[in-house]
Amino acid sequence: MVSVGIVGGGAAAVSLLRQLPVSDDLSVSVYADRVIGPGRAYAEESDSALLNRQAFAMSISAEQPDEFVDWCRANEPELLVDGGHSFVPRWAYGRYLRQCTQARAVEFGDSLTRITGRVTDAAREGDLWRLVVHRPGFAPETYRHDVVVLALGSSPPADPYRLEGTEHYTQDPYPVDEWLPTVLAGDSAAVIGTGLSAIDVALAVRSRGWGGHLLMASRQGILPDVRSDLEPLDFDPDVGALIRRVRLRHGGLEWEDVVNIVDYLAVGEGLRRSEVRAAFRAIAEPAGPRLAGFSGRPASIAPEVQRLVICVAQYYANDLWSAMTRSARSAMVATVHAPFQALANPLPARSAQVLGDMVVDGALTVRHGVRDVAPSASGLVVSSADGDEAVQHVVNATRTPAGAPSGAAASLVSSLVYAGTARRNPYGGLRINVDDNAIVGRDGASVPGLYALGEIASGDLYYISSIAKIRRRARAVARSIAERVHPAVPQADPVQVAVSGG
Repeated sequence: MVSVGIVGGGAAAVSLLRQLPVSDDLSVSVYADRVIGPGRAYAEESDSALLNRQAFAMSISAEQPDEFVDWCRANEPELLVDGGHSFVPRWAYGRYLRQCTQARAVEFGDSLTRITGRVTDAAREGDLWRLVVHRPGFAPETYRHDVVVLALGSSPPADPYRLEGTEHYTQDPYPVDEWLPTVLAGDSAAVIGTGLSAIDVALAVRSRGWGGHLLMASRQGILPDVRSDLEPLDFDPDVGALIRRVRLRHGGLEWEDVVNIVDYLAVGEGLRRSEVRAAFRAIAEPAGPRLAGFSGRPASIAPEVQRLVICVAQYYANDLWSAMTRSARSAMVATVHAPFQALANPLPARSAQVLGDMVVDGALTVRHGVRDVAPSASGLVVSSADGDEAVQHVVNATRTPAGAPSGAAASLVSSLVYAGTARRNPYGGLRINVDDNAIVGRDGASVPGLYALGEIASGDLYYISSIAKIRRRARAVARSIAERVHPAVPQADPVQVAVSGG
């Protein structure tokens, strides 16, 4: 019997459950305080919070790519206004994940259990992993497994201005209902950040007919692009081979090599380097002026470049990142990381139009160059490149450093690092083996029976935020576990039969 412990109960955990074999020789325990499935990312109940990928791309099952669309048709058909190309609310995806888990629980039967409480410590004991679980009001409990998978979910927002616990301030935009009544009762508010979570805040107040003014502010003021209607590009196996050849010849990819490989892809789509660079410059500009144009017919700043960037993100980014030298990674983070993410994770046109209408109506202002957010007598003051602006309430939606564990998971991650079982990655999260997501220890070797999925593995994988990426990585971990459950039988060497001449 192989015992598996999955720490976390979000989309990555569900994807792993879907791809593990159902066997009398396998038992699975999922450590999750909340219902398995939605996690933090998809527990939001607001209709205005949409997925930023179309329904056709959101199946949790690699073997059944149309499963989520089929689920919507059967359970929420009114959401599919554009068929499989519809952008549906996150709550629908959360319910889909929950039902997937329930169906899987029936298949596993008594072999699948859920354990509530916070996992605070993990340590190796012989051939097993010992997990320590704390629940308020109870003595710590210990569980043991052959394999442990860290699927810790999405990271909560950062707190760059150290405001958590301050009056008139909300640290996390989710769930929306925790701060929305307060904002609706006033006439001014700010959201710190200009990413997809900040956009959710703006859409939430607009959907409730709020008559106040919202300030959206961040250091760079970069907003995601608007998703185009172009069909996605196909995977090109020659690109992977090209990355491997350059790596073998030079020992790693310099930034010049990365640019040349992307140029190769661009030329194949009829794009010039100058067009790609122009799009990156445009998306990196503060988005305030661009937003007003969304009120008419919102459109991508460069649809063909967006399609190219999404292709790179989905198919090649992780191979490129893992092959890059340290200097190449530094160059990427310093020069193109923010615009790359804005192009790779565009928002639905419907959401963009709402933002544009808010700007035109005077209900939304976007600022960049934020220097500070500080308490005041009547609320808080946001200081940016355009001066100081007082608001009655602030909702925080800043991006967390990649791979930062939540407060609930910090003790667990620290226990592994301090013991030398795991190593922190300078680019975020923990070091992993990119082939199978096994955690890498202090000695640089893969740690037997210990894996990581999701943002905690982002430092070595760079782009892990799409469901397609989660599926692929979960499949690699599931394959490793399946090999423990049913080890491959070595093939005997063929017997050589001597044949004598007649």
